[in-house]
Amino acid sequence: MLSDRDIRAAIASGRIGIDPFDPSCVQPASVDIRLDRFFRVFRSSRHAYIDLAKPLDDITELVEVAETEAFILHPGEFVLGSTRERIRLSDDVVSRVEGKALALDTLVPTPLGWKRIGELSPGDFVFDEAGQPTLVVAVSPIMVSRPCHEVVFSDGTRVVTDVDHQWRTTDKRGRWGRIRKFSVVTTGEIAQTLRAGRERNHQVALAGAVWYPRRDLPIDPYVLGVWLGDGTSKTAEVTSADDPILVELALAGYRVARQRTRSLRYRIGGTGHSRSAATGRYESNDSLTSRLRRLSLLGNKHIPDDYLRSSVEQREALLQGLMDTDGFVDGYGRCDLTTVSSRLAEDYCELVGSLGFRPKLARKRAMLNGTDHGPKFEIQFTPDRPVFRLPRKRARQKIRGLFHRFRAIVDVREIASVPVRCIQVASANGLFLITRAFIPTHNSSLGRLGLLIHSTAGFIDPAWDGHITLELSNVNTIPITLYPGMRVGQLSFFPLSSRAERPYGSPELGSSYQGQIGPTPSRYRLDVPRKP
Repeated sequence: MLSDRDIRAAIASGRIGIDPFDPSCVQPASVDIRLDRFFRVFRSSRHAYIDLAKPLDDITELVEVAETEAFILHPGEFVLGSTRERIRLSDDVVSRVEGKALALDTLVPTPLGWKRIGELSPGDFVFDEAGQPTLVVAVSPIMVSRPCHEVVFSDGTRVVTDVDHQWRTTDKRGRWGRIRKFSVVTTGEIAQTLRAGRERNHQVALAGAVWYPRRDLPIDPYVLGVWLGDGTSKTAEVTSADDPILVELALAGYRVARQRTRSLRYRIGGTGHSRSAATGRYESNDSLTSRLRRLSLLGNKHIPDDYLRSSVEQREALLQGLMDTDGFVDGYGRCDLTTVSSRLAEDYCELVGSLGFRPKLARKRAMLNGTDHGPKFEIQFTPDRPVFRLPRKRARQKIRGLFHRFRAIVDVREIASVPVRCIQVASANGLFLITRAFIPTHNSSLGRLGLLIHSTAGFIDPAWDGHITLELSNVNTIPITLYPGMRVGQLSFFPLSSRAERPYGSPELGSSYQGQIGPTPSRYRLDVPRKP
């Protein structure tokens, strides 16, 4: 794919022709294309059905609007438009109208669990920047050979995107004053403006707590958090020197019984043994141990999916149980949650991120009296609302004042190209969340309004000459105004390995659309085999 430097050189040498050409439309690896003032609307009532072998010139009607007027695209309407620019290609270059995309394996949180962006379909739901479900209205085809970069965030999260993928960031200038100003920039633009002096220039706002439905959970989430933090792995016992924690367990409806032979050890939710009347064997009952066993947690501590997908209130209670036992807060309100289990560390990061906080995973060594006892993991974050119930810890937590609810972009690295894809969502801001850190991102400034734009061709062939016909669809529930001259997409260019032997326009090819001007209806009938 040609870079901005190569695109300018190809235009200067005549390999690429763009008329009219606006130098400001050149992006890091593409050229913005603009909408012309001619449209073709469909008059389907004129035909009972479409016969591809017959002329259908009257199925569309050309509409022209003045430069200062707008074309109104109504809900559900599909029309043809065209680029303002006439595009000419040499016989060793092809082109394509592109979107802005993420690598296919990018994780996307959804109300039904995790999906990869390559698995999403129109009609699926994802989350917007406020954590609310939003509809996927369209997905692009898989795109290959795009220039790709790895975007690295201050919490260690890494995202692979194409060079034109967009982010909503606040830069150093936007942070001046009391109200932050945001702008939409591409990955390529971030790479070029990564730092402002000694500062990291671009910051992305944190998302809100994501919405999941309230669930009927078999164990109270606070109780589960306490057991995961300070519980015995193979039974329903916890070790605690804090009476307020024991009180919270009792208030949740669980019996708390001190173990006589073990200091500070308490059995939780015991009901005694139950025997089967048929076999006389012990059987599962309503005790906490039995419930832990049914969740496959005994000897296998982790957070079950139903708890990670529970309501905000239930997840907050779970986090409070963890923080009361294994959590710490310093005098500045900075918290960390410690574990020696890598699986629990990943679960903790997802839990904290899903509540709208910014977790950072630190890998350290567990040292005791100078002896190394193996790895430990600290999940570090600064919450802006209470994450403790234990009074002595809650008293130290900062819950008033200013909080830094952003993550910085620390690096953008060029990597080998990978297949990518973009989606369009119904969110008012066009933002949706990606990765287990729940980072807001978006792809298309027009797709977020419900306007879907596609080129009628896949690749634009070598030696092409003409305007590009665009398919315009309104999937919103309200009309959309389209203005002549507005930027509606990007054109990327790809050099061929050698010159085409029969470029587009060669007499033997037909080349039905060569030299087309404005939006051009289908000429498919010219390709239908003739009957003898």
